[in-house]
Amino acid sequence: MGDNLVLELRRFRQAATNFIETVNLSSSLEREAFLSSVSCCLAELYSSALYLPAVAPETAEVDETPFPTEQWAGLFQSIKEKIGPLDAYWVIFDSTEKDAPAQGSLAGDISEIYYDLRQDLQLEEKGTPHADLMWELRESFRHHWGRHAIGALKAIYDLHL
Repeated sequence: MGDNLVLELRRFRQAATNFIETVNLSSSLEREAFLSSVSCCLAELYSSALYLPAVAPETAEVDETPFPTEQWAGLFQSIKEKIGPLDAYWVIFDSTEKDAPAQGSLAGDISEIYYDLRQDLQLEEKGTPHADLMWELRESFRHHWGRHAIGALKAIYDLHL
């Protein structure tokens, strides 16, 4: 893997770790401090994900790690309690289409991003080939958690914290 790819992976890994650690500390932070920290982490995370290169995977293997639904539900509930009445917001799912707004949840966004990142970073610990890892990180961002990050960033921004 080239030096530039190593730097981009390192930058992304650090941003993901910062986000995960911030969420892990949520119980020790006041609501406004937590949301402010999360928004900073999300901006850094989103920015670093934009630099992940489009690469083809080396193998056709698929990670079969099941989504930890029960753990996610526990994290979702604790964050929802932390955020309280500020949790719900309105969002247009696809801004390129005329559609009615849908209700979003900051707790849902944050907990989904958290578990996506944890699972993605565990691939590296499992020894996943670098091209496969980079492909999975970019796909996860482009097809799932990136939308959650944008929704959460806008919602927190609109709260004027």
